[in-house]
This record gives sequence, structure tokens and C-alpha cells, in this order.
Amino acid sequence: MNTITESFSAILKKQKELNYYFPSILRPPAAPTDITKTEDKLGLNFNDELKELYLFADGTSIDNITPCGKTGLIPIHNFLSLKDAINYHEQSMKFDDSFYNWAKDFKPCKQLFPFLEDGAGNCYWVDLNEGTAKYGNIFWTNTFGADPDYIYSSLTSMFGVIADAYETRIMFVDKDGYLDCDFDAFDELSKGK
Repeated sequence: MNTITESFSAILKKQKELNYYFPSILRPPAAPTDITKTEDKLGLNFNDELKELYLFADGTSIDNITPCGKTGLIPIHNFLSLKDAINYHEQSMKFDDSFYNWAKDFKPCKQLFPFLEDGAGNCYWVDLNEGTAKYGNIFWTNTFGADPDYIYSSLTSMFGVIADAYETRIMFVDKDGYLDCDFDAFDELSKGK
């Protein structure tokens, strides 16, 4: 299995081949002190994978002009900078019900860190609840009517799936420059990861 850095590098290579906008708005790596300040601000501890991700790049620089379909790492989901993640976390934690899975009657503890979001309430979070069975897993909240739930076992597996989706052309750029995806094939590729 590739590291996050290796998968992310492969994703960027494919995006550049597709003339996609995302690589041009990727921010430089975060400094370790920036990660520490973020941890202190939110009262949580990054795991090694989350540190690896932000030491690779500190999210993206998003403007208010470029449509999110041209700025996402995956369709319409922007990679949050540490600063944007702090703001998103502080706003989202006010809405307790958005984390509750009614079908399974559970919700994770609040040690969650957002890293990919679409601006409409759909977000991927790293579970940083140390000592729990789901520590390091990826939790997804959404506005599609599906219960929020864990969908990847780790950041490493998620980025591996995304890299594979670009490699196999499940993830592609349409004729208008928007990132798109064969979502059924992507869901199949994601199973058990």
C-alpha cells in the first residue's frame, strides 16, 4: 500500500495530465508548528496520517469566483487548509444531530477533524478519538439523507482509492473542465477500504 504522500503525488500527476485546476491552488506544506497550533485550538491530537497529509500540503487556496467543481480533490470536495478546517470544525460541532447515525443508533465522540468538504454540509472527517475502535477511520457527514457513517479505515486507504480512481479513469475531467466521477464504480472501488 502506498503512503498518503505517494498517493497524493500520483493524484496530482494525473490531474496535471488532465489539465485540471486543483494542482495550481494547492498550498505549500504546513509547518509542524501550524499543526501544533491547530491541535491546541481544537483540543485534539493529529495522528501520523493526518500529520503526513498536512506536511504534504496545507489544503488549497479557494477564491469566491472559481466553481467548486474545478477546485476539488474529488468532485466538489475542497481540501481544507488548517485555518479553514478550524473554522469548519467550530461551526459544524454546533450541529450535534448531523453526526448521529439513526439506523445504527450511534454518533462518534467530538474528536473529529474535517479535511474535505463541499460547502453544503458534506464532509470527510478523520476520527481522532484515541483509544476507540474507529480511531483513524474516515467519517462522512452528508446532506443527501444518508446516515453519517465511517467509510474508510484510514486516510492512507482513502487516498489510495482516490489515486486508483484517477489511474483507472473512474475520476475524470469533463469537456468543461469540471471534475467528475463514475460514482458507482468509485463506490465499488471503495468497498472494504
